Amino acid sequence: MKKLSLISIVAFLFFALFFTCDDLWAHGVEYEVKEGKAVVLKIGYDDGEPMSYAEVKIFSPDDKDIEHQNGRTDKNGCFAFSPDQLGEWKVIVNDGTGHGAVTKVEVKETMKIETTVKGWPRLQKLITGIGVIWGFAGLIFYLRVRRRIV
Repeated sequence: MKKLSLISIVAFLFFALFFTCDDLWAHGVEYEVKEGKAVVLKIGYDDGEPMSYAEVKIFSPDDKDIEHQNGRTDKNGCFAFSPDQLGEWKVIVNDGTGHGAVTKVEVKETMKIETTVKGWPRLQKLITGIGVIWGFAGLIFYLRVRRRIV
């Protein structure tokens, strides 16, 4: 029986893990803040599925330790609250399985609500993952060649 090369094993693991498992794409979380009289958060995974019935905690600018409001998102991943003062409001979302988001919503004098930056885009995550795998493969090849020389 022919012995498998290290490149074959790494390539097989890469394709098996990253291109056959659809569940791996659902680990990131995206959120969107919509402007209006109330703050409306739409929370979902990066594959487009809404984060239904996730726990939400809202903290006011005055008291960062005690929740101003808490609740759950609806089946579409939406949650709304009305800020009663100006300042930076903290929002924590947790779906109970380790996925979540922490963001800040700035309410200014005009009561216009400004959003914060989202997480990494999917393409950037993919490129980062490939770079990490490429780096580990390079380390393995370096150690193999080094052993032969010594």
